Amino acid sequence: MPNCVGCIDCTHIYLRAPNNNAQVYINRKGRASINTQAIVDADLRFVNVVARWPGSTHDAFIWENSHVCQDFRNGRFPSGWLLGDSGYGLQPWLLTPILRPQSAAEERYNNSLTSTRTCVERAFGLLKARFRCLDRSGGVLCYSPERVCKIILSCCVLHNMCVNRQLPLPDGLVVQPHDPDQHEQPVAHHHGGVDARNRVIQTFFS
Repeated sequence: MPNCVGCIDCTHIYLRAPNNNAQVYINRKGRASINTQAIVDADLRFVNVVARWPGSTHDAFIWENSHVCQDFRNGRFPSGWLLGDSGYGLQPWLLTPILRPQSAAEERYNNSLTSTRTCVERAFGLLKARFRCLDRSGGVLCYSPERVCKIILSCCVLHNMCVNRQLPLPDGLVVQPHDPDQHEQPVAHHHGGVDARNRVIQTFFS
């Protein structure tokens, strides 16, 4: 995808439900988690991570209330787009798939976006393979939500160090495919985002 500055998605990191406000940590799969947002570059580095929202929080809400979203709104990022899935509202700086493409150009756009976005799914899979405490197959984190959020951020920093040093996974570890969340709630699209997406399709995929 041309002019892509990063790919955004969320993943759930499971923890033992806290004694206070346990219900807000229960995600749609019925388990307690921290819904963690990340922006990933083409080399699978985490360039921005938001780890502070309980599992019941919608991905779009986390994005709208993040500092990086405000930075994009205020023009503090280079020209280009983030790529997100259908759980995000379309914005001039955040491109999402067309749910029902009507032309070959729209199909090509969707294919390009989907293939580019695999980097964030691969990054989540690699992160959880390296740090099994973040993967549900390794159990759940038995700490307070505040400490769990710090553990998530620390693991992302260590992951980036491994990527920078090109360190392979230890022998025997297998990267499991990231299980993307299934979005059912409708999200609002920004009118400028519709125009931006149409320009991208006309310029690069028609």
